[in-house]
Amino acid sequence: METGDTVPRLSHTFEITPVAREVVGETVAAAYEVARSCRFDGRGWLLTPDEATRDRLDEHAESLGLVDRAAVRKARRDRREAAERLRGTSGLDPEEIEALRVRSAVLALQLQSGRHLAPRTHYHVAELTAEGVPLEPVYAEQGWSGTGVTVLDWDEHDTSRVEYAMPDTVGSDAPPVTSGTVTHDAGAGLLTATASIRLPGRGAWLRSAEGSLTVDTRAWYAALAGETGAGAAPPARLEAAHRLVDITAWLSPSLTPDGRWSVEAVLDARGRGPFRPFMALVFWAVRTSFRREERAAAKHPDRRRPSRQLADAVRAWDRVAANAPRLPDYLREVAEALSTARPKA
Repeated sequence: METGDTVPRLSHTFEITPVAREVVGETVAAAYEVARSCRFDGRGWLLTPDEATRDRLDEHAESLGLVDRAAVRKARRDRREAAERLRGTSGLDPEEIEALRVRSAVLALQLQSGRHLAPRTHYHVAELTAEGVPLEPVYAEQGWSGTGVTVLDWDEHDTSRVEYAMPDTVGSDAPPVTSGTVTHDAGAGLLTATASIRLPGRGAWLRSAEGSLTVDTRAWYAALAGETGAGAAPPARLEAAHRLVDITAWLSPSLTPDGRWSVEAVLDARGRGPFRPFMALVFWAVRTSFRREERAAAKHPDRRRPSRQLADAVRAWDRVAANAPRLPDYLREVAEALSTARPKA
């Protein structure tokens, strides 16, 4: 990890297992198939597969390195135990009841208006309690109260675009705290996402930020083939703007002699106006903290050092990448399970 001489910058280069471009295209097509296969009940809630089917899908996902099946089972067990405790709430104080309602909740998707995947169709992403009603936090300004998603365009072979707002503000005059768009240009192999954050409270200028993410798969594989010229934009980049600082992060790949991907990750921060020296100080502190953690971890074998955490993340990617050719079939299996899901009795 390094810092630049003129601009505060952190960088790290790591090697990962490659994924063929054709596999990426097949996986994206299968993901669209999953979206098409969704079915909804009479109240608009997404129908989900039965428990036996979910267990089978979890087992398959674990074999691909996508999930930790033991963690998934524990989460389900915790939700069931919380739901059982809620059935006999006598003797529990309101705070404990609220905590159990949160623990027993599950993420759900509701089709609120329009036809599935048609333009102007609106969805609501919410947490459902054990009783099947949306969970609303006691203090709405401190908790997540659902996200609205509206389809703007949907063409799997051209451009698909959705907008989101959190909390869901459809039919309300209140502005969302977080909003933005996600766009996929299938022909160009380009995924872009934007976000605008406006946290409520005093000092709005400090509570506001804008951001964007761009992933250009065509440019990614062109860079690997050495077909991009000097000065070309990195194929994966994140930009964020705040009144105090501008942040840019990007990934740039190249091929190693043995065919692996060597990926350079860079984080660049520029303070605005009088805050420019402050950002240099922050990055110096981060670099010093990183080195201190490395030295401390070397003395305590049971302590995870930052470099080991990075290595663990690379190993997790390598496992998924090695199984990447099987991902489209897994997603088609998920699509089949969703298309045949039935309302629970």
